[in-house]
Amino acid sequence: MIRAEPMRMTLGIAALTFYLWIIHSYKLNAGDVAVIALGVGVLMRGGQMRVPGQLIVFGVFIFWGAVGLAVTPSVAISTESLIDLVKLWIISFFVINVVRTPAELRYMTIAYLAVFALYPVRGALYNQFICHCTELGRVAWNFVFKNPNDLAALSLLPMGAAAGVASVERVKLWRYAGMIGVGVLALIIMLTQSRGAMLALGVAIVMLPITSRKRARDLLLIGLALGGAAIFAPKDVWDRLAGLSNVSVDEGMADVDPEGSAKSRWQIWRIAADQFKAHPVTGVGIGMMPEMNRQTALREGLDWEVRGQRDTHSTYLRIAAEMGAPGLLLYLLMWGFVIAKVKKTKAATKHVRQREFQFMTFIELSVISFLAASVFGTYGSLSFTYMMLSFVWLAADILAKHPWYVPAGSPELAAGALAAPAPARRRRTV
Repeated sequence: MIRAEPMRMTLGIAALTFYLWIIHSYKLNAGDVAVIALGVGVLMRGGQMRVPGQLIVFGVFIFWGAVGLAVTPSVAISTESLIDLVKLWIISFFVINVVRTPAELRYMTIAYLAVFALYPVRGALYNQFICHCTELGRVAWNFVFKNPNDLAALSLLPMGAAAGVASVERVKLWRYAGMIGVGVLALIIMLTQSRGAMLALGVAIVMLPITSRKRARDLLLIGLALGGAAIFAPKDVWDRLAGLSNVSVDEGMADVDPEGSAKSRWQIWRIAADQFKAHPVTGVGIGMMPEMNRQTALREGLDWEVRGQRDTHSTYLRIAAEMGAPGLLLYLLMWGFVIAKVKKTKAATKHVRQREFQFMTFIELSVISFLAASVFGTYGSLSFTYMMLSFVWLAADILAKHPWYVPAGSPELAAGALAAPAPARRRRTV
């Protein structure tokens, strides 16, 4: 077994692990404690404070949401949504500045996958195969993961990270764990019967031969993982996918599924689109779409499935309706900065460090698939979304300069390439 660069468990790294456990397990109401410890860990570490491009855009995104306070029907609702985003900005800043070395990135990746395996993957598998506690045959778990569509979409980045670990790791334990993780997460996505997530996963699979340098091997591994997952997937999965052949805008998606979920979602989308058309610049105010949906559905006498404070079920439509075109452009620009960073790292490692190139390839595909799944789910205000943004940027930034892990005693360590950072000063990074 290769002896990698030793990682010192600092307060910041421990706090980050604690925070990941809290937001996935919901076992303790101690998120603020974790964030405070994370901030103290950053201050104790010192070094250059990094503010990458997507974090700057995130700040402008929040500012634009504050401008919407002038037009929102409920200042209280919009203010609460803005405060949540400010907290997520602070957490993102701390995460980006607490993880600095390849060893810390490696630890964060494996810890993140381990926590996700415990919550919600373990719970979802228990509900499916032991408890048989499904929602109309669709597997889910608890809290934010209680919606099958959200569980599937939030499994896409861990699936990409697991595939990346299987590609970059030289330690057999982690490499095999990554391979198994890909298969299990593919099974979870199928068991949710989320058409949006399965379509998004299909986009990534189609793009894999274009982006990967080891096409045959990667397609074989992904094919085996998906094939194994398909064996355990119930027949309802394929029936639900087959319903997409009945998509019809003229019919209002009425024939897509017997339970009418596609029809209801189409009506909710229309309400959000109408709000965007009526307020294309400022939107109706951040956090306001559930209430606007309730008022519109009641006024128009729409089906009972559409009435009430319903979520928009689309990240892009909800942001556009609440914050106008500028808000949507800023959100997309955040992801644009991160994707550009990933592509830059891939270009730097393509011919010199193919393991790291493959890792970033799978991360890039998981980002693309998550953005595709966001057409069908609302993730613009979730902590997981901004944790993903931070993780992907960190992976691209660190692996552009260093290998996945530096073996103990290597010349790079001896030369002090990964020495402690210089005294603190603020630096802007793109």
